[in-house]
Amino acid sequence: MKLKELFSKKIQREINGVIKVDQVDNPDVLFQELDEFVITTELTRHFNTFFKNYNHSIDKPTANIGVWISGFFGSGKSHFLKMLSYLLENKEVKGHTAVDLFESKFKDPLMYAEVKRAVSVPTEAILFNIDSKSSPEGKSSKEGIVEIFLKVFNEKLGYCAEIPWLANLERLLDKEGNYEKFKLAFREVAGEEWEVLRDRTYLIQDEFVSALVKAKGLSKEAAENYFLNADSDYSITPESFALLIKDYIDSKGPKNRIIFLVDEIGQYISDNTSLMLNLQTVVEQLGIYCPGRAWVLVTSQEAIDTITKERFRDQDFSKIQGRFHTRLSLSGSNTDEVIRKRLLEKTTIAEKTLSQHYHDQEKILANLITFSTNTAGMKIYDSNKDFVNCYPFVPYQFKLLQDVFASLRNFSHAGAHLSENERSMLNAFHSALKEYSEKDITDLVPFNIFFSTVKTFIDTNIVRM
Repeated sequence: MKLKELFSKKIQREINGVIKVDQVDNPDVLFQELDEFVITTELTRHFNTFFKNYNHSIDKPTANIGVWISGFFGSGKSHFLKMLSYLLENKEVKGHTAVDLFESKFKDPLMYAEVKRAVSVPTEAILFNIDSKSSPEGKSSKEGIVEIFLKVFNEKLGYCAEIPWLANLERLLDKEGNYEKFKLAFREVAGEEWEVLRDRTYLIQDEFVSALVKAKGLSKEAAENYFLNADSDYSITPESFALLIKDYIDSKGPKNRIIFLVDEIGQYISDNTSLMLNLQTVVEQLGIYCPGRAWVLVTSQEAIDTITKERFRDQDFSKIQGRFHTRLSLSGSNTDEVIRKRLLEKTTIAEKTLSQHYHDQEKILANLITFSTNTAGMKIYDSNKDFVNCYPFVPYQFKLLQDVFASLRNFSHAGAHLSENERSMLNAFHSALKEYSEKDITDLVPFNIFFSTVKTFIDTNIVRM
């Protein structure tokens, strides 16, 4: 039997190690993400904390609608955020809902009941990486955060994302029942769809004015004045944004919710006091006007109290800490659990074959793989089951490779941005499996095989030595 024949999932398949929260959803990729997502012991705690707090707001309106998810680069926080968005919206893919696909992942029936209760409320999730949605001048604006929130909200509804005043006009036309009439009139005079040309509005003033006259029955002069003054007359504040969100969710139903899931907020804010205060005010106003019905979930490499204490020493940011009542810190400590479940799950036949192999070779393996008693973390097989679960790797390799990545982060310039846990570990073990796929089951993967992955994070001058 070859190594590749042991596993319940094909080892040659593509695995999306880098989780991009704003990537276009491909049904096959999305199904794989949901199907293969591993709820570790650590994530079980975090899911439990989040859904208890979230569901509390179903019974009683609350201003505590902020969630701060922290964890170092590669700890899985972006993946966790993405899964929360799928669950809260109960996304459907290939005939399965996200909640259905997660049923077997939650071992505690009460925990799964909490998740089902959360998704019983109609919810729209807006998931985005804040830096990718920011304009070049966004970080210099005092209202930079609320402007990005408005942008992604408009984009979600199909309105113009790049020109706020234009999106506001589309919203008003939609509310009046004139939006489709406007788009039809525009197509007649411009010979092109409105959505194709609207980002170039300043170059199509005549067509815009003509369509607006037809749609709303305005005079040409009034339409021209609107076009010339709309930009300067329009502005957005956290309060007006919160009122906009309230109006939207009220129009959908008395229980409907909207969730903003923002990736890498800490990196985006950096040491910008204005952006931090703007984030605080956005969350505060949403909590006031949409208590429990509009939530903000953010990720950061640092815990919120670390950011506010170290970056803004002369400012009192106790208020913003209070806005993010729910705080979850991911350590990525259960990476070996993720690898075993995503990569190393065996078929029933393979389990029986490996179990017998271990029974025959147990003493030989014990003699070949030994460490001194004071070598912390350098584990060997402690049972038949452990051998089956880890094969073709040895337990110590998980810890040792983590230590290698940690050292590369500290001492190699090329590895400065290397994730020391889930992302890089998963890639390294997957590459090793594919390289050894044609080997016989009597072989173990030696540690030196990982060098092909590790060397890409080592400075070139050292690799050449």
